[in-house]
Amino acid sequence: MPSIVANGGEAGQASGVSFEQRKAAVLDRIDQRVARLQEAGACVSAATTPEALGACMPMSAGPTGQGQGRQRMGQLEVLFGCLSSLSIN
Repeated sequence: MPSIVANGGEAGQASGVSFEQRKAAVLDRIDQRVARLQEAGACVSAATTPEALGACMPMSAGPTGQGQGRQRMGQLEVLFGCLSSLSIN
């Protein structure tokens, strides 16, 4: 939530950054995230093995320094195994 300054404007305007510039930057970040999600979705859709599915998820370091991607890959392998065992008629 933007902070409001005494004159009724936004704090960003006091620092020389206009509302339109901030808005454009936020929209740009959203567009970048949407593009990454679409790429990830295409990767997951194309995955045919647990390894391929795991390759769709980047290995990121968590707060403990451990790769959260490895944990997620394990969870996805379990999910993939469960989905593979289902027979849909």
